Amino acid sequence: MSAIPATSGHRWAGAARSMWVQAAAVSLVALPLLLLLDAYVRDSPRPRNDELIYELIAQTPFAAHTFPFAHRVGVPALVHILPFGHTFSFSLLAWLSSAACGGLVYALCRRFSTHGLLAAGLGVGFALSPVLLVVSVRQGRNVDPESMVIMLAGAIAIFDRRRAAFGVILLVGVFVREAALFLVPFAYAVWAERLWDARAARDTVLASLAGVLAYAALRLSVPALYRDRVPGYDSLLGGRVTILRRSFANIGVPLRRMAFAFGPLWLFAPFALRDLSWARRGLVLIACCLVSMTFAFDWGRIIFLAAPVIVVAAAWVLNPRPRLALAVVVALLAFDVSYAVYLEDFGGAQNGIIDTGHTSYPVR
Repeated sequence: MSAIPATSGHRWAGAARSMWVQAAAVSLVALPLLLLLDAYVRDSPRPRNDELIYELIAQTPFAAHTFPFAHRVGVPALVHILPFGHTFSFSLLAWLSSAACGGLVYALCRRFSTHGLLAAGLGVGFALSPVLLVVSVRQGRNVDPESMVIMLAGAIAIFDRRRAAFGVILLVGVFVREAALFLVPFAYAVWAERLWDARAARDTVLASLAGVLAYAALRLSVPALYRDRVPGYDSLLGGRVTILRRSFANIGVPLRRMAFAFGPLWLFAPFALRDLSWARRGLVLIACCLVSMTFAFDWGRIIFLAAPVIVVAAAWVLNPRPRLALAVVVALLAFDVSYAVYLEDFGGAQNGIIDTGHTSYPVR
């Protein structure tokens, strides 16, 4: 599967260091641009709904809080111990994580021989994407940026077949968001040489064991409240019916949010399926996201977790077409800026975040 040419150990180590330096540079470019967009859009003046749950967890980590947020303790617990105010700490972690996503996108795309400028443009465009920008507007009280760091870093470890690194990333990831477990079937799909591959299954189990056990311990030890009152979790089958029925009743909203997740990249990613094994095997990760859509309404945030597949697939298609690639990168950046303008100048932030209604489940 590797798209990086073989080379000597010393040359490969040097190339790897250079790639990570370049990835850090992409993050450093993305960070001030993200701060500019965040400064342009008014922030939520106080935590509400899900944001408030994360704030309450930061005040008392590992106490009883609303399901399933109660088990996403990693980021709020870090906020709890940082020597800053909660608002700044949440925002700082969101900014740094969003910028880091840009560098990780660069590093992942370069593993498929994507041209450096295209990989950098996609990395910056990804760091400024609507899904991540909205978290900054919410003053960081969400775990989407940190979740994406886990998904992208995990995908890089999967590609590199670094099982120990993958295990550590998954172990950290399950404390950030349960969706980190999507990386487990994705790892098997990438490592397997046939439909059932005993060696790949063994490697996947051994690499994932610590993370899976840690998540099981987290679920058993940290109390969660009001599960039966959160849509999608009240019953195994009835919850799926509730989510799908309510989503399809106003299907334009979830579809629009899915479009916002990757913007113009959606137009090109499917064309990689024929020639790129990563894209075909990545359908497993997309399938995990589709199943997850029967548990929650915000389909855009869910499909965003498939970024390691969608972005790489789009980059693969665009890479041999430099003029088209330039046009798409410009369109992606324009899409990001346009979304910020929509939030600030067309009521998106005011109506969708600041003045939004209350959740149907208790906030605790």
